[in-house]
Amino acid sequence: MPLLLKPKPESLQQQNAQLKARLARADRIIARLQAETAFLRTQVAHLERHPAVPPTMAQRSHAKPRSFAIGSTVERSTMGGNRSSQKRSQPQAKRSRKATPRRLPARLLRLTRVTLLATAMIGLAGAGFWGVQRLRPQLQVSQTPSASPVSSASPQPSAAAIIQKPSTEPKQTFDTLAYNTQPENSMQRSEELQAIVDGAVALAASRSLDTKPLSITLIDLKGNTIAGYQQEVPRYPASVVKLFWLVVCEAQLEQSLLQPDAALTADLTAMAVHSDNDAASRIFDRITQTTSGNPLSGAEYDSWLKNRLRINQFFRAAGYEGLSISQKNYPIYSLKLDGPNGRELQMLDEQQQPIRSLITSDQAARLMSEIHAGKAISASRSQEMMALLTRDLNPEVWKKQADNSIAGFLGEPLPADVRFASKVGMTSKVRHEVAFIESKDGSVAYILAVFGTDPTYSQNSEILPAISKAVYTQMTERSVHANATKGTDG
Repeated sequence: MPLLLKPKPESLQQQNAQLKARLARADRIIARLQAETAFLRTQVAHLERHPAVPPTMAQRSHAKPRSFAIGSTVERSTMGGNRSSQKRSQPQAKRSRKATPRRLPARLLRLTRVTLLATAMIGLAGAGFWGVQRLRPQLQVSQTPSASPVSSASPQPSAAAIIQKPSTEPKQTFDTLAYNTQPENSMQRSEELQAIVDGAVALAASRSLDTKPLSITLIDLKGNTIAGYQQEVPRYPASVVKLFWLVVCEAQLEQSLLQPDAALTADLTAMAVHSDNDAASRIFDRITQTTSGNPLSGAEYDSWLKNRLRINQFFRAAGYEGLSISQKNYPIYSLKLDGPNGRELQMLDEQQQPIRSLITSDQAARLMSEIHAGKAISASRSQEMMALLTRDLNPEVWKKQADNSIAGFLGEPLPADVRFASKVGMTSKVRHEVAFIESKDGSVAYILAVFGTDPTYSQNSEILPAISKAVYTQMTERSVHANATKGTDG
């Protein structure tokens, strides 16, 4: 019996590369389709608000042919005729009236074609997703849960999901764009919450850590209360600043000041998920319309500096007073920069601006709470940002990730089923994190920001986990006690 020759199986690396290439192509096509669909929806909405009224016979007989454009395609409408059309029979006139108003059907027909293409691409993306699922056990690719405050069971959205249709709100310019979310006026200081923060400070002191470089902000999302320790002291935030750049970028996308593309989507993911400095540098250049480089002079430098400082005003207009986020994070390997150089140094030499970013723990906690609440830019944009910030606390997942942001930070001691979204910052001199934390049953939900601006905090991988464990335990006990008291009163 002849032996059947089996084709040599491809290596997992080859399969993975091919699958990534297919998904990248699908992402680019979906991005184009989504942009086209958004444009056509805007056109249809305009026509629905201003419907074309069929012309009368007299108007039709004297009208001249005209053309109009949709995107790059020109459609011609022959809505008129010559004087002999007035002598048509009544049935012919009726047929002419039915065939004349073509503008809306033509747009809808085009939208239908785009919708069909999008449906086909969604099917392709779905096939690619299930292909990833089949390879996942072999490739050891971890699944990141959705950051929705309602559920953490869904996978992290694909890169294409970050691309949204443009907002229908009035367009702004780079100079006028501002963060429109105001601080929560109803948030009250809580002595009970303050006792928990004081306990965290005492915990750091008990481990021979100086508490002067420490800042803590705790927000109870259930009780709408807040407490803190040195929470209004501006500190260098390290990579926590990328949380602010993410919001600026989403605001510019919402107002169509930035155009979504595959490169931008990839950089947003790399910046938010992996805290990649090179990706963050590219995002920063796009949202400020500046680049790093040699020193500038005259009007050229003034324009560059104005653009750099504009993102500070973006947040200050919403009450983020004293915030400074106009400096990049280093090292940036793609630019071969280990620190500020050239025109970045001019900001220190010629302006009363810090060479490094400055943020308070209150500001970091406030921004995280606004993203979670769906108030940052828009509900849909906030949800997508939460998806990028969500971390899987299952040790079987994060321990396999060499660049995980769980070990040595707030998420490490928490139960695996806790809903957790965060942004960390760490250098040789600081260890920071701001996080949203919610128990599985939803009875406990809070924002915790801890800034330790000293090498003793950077080198201590146990202090943030210890603070997080103590806060979670006390917040849980506090919730149980409150529910028990409510039950007794009832």
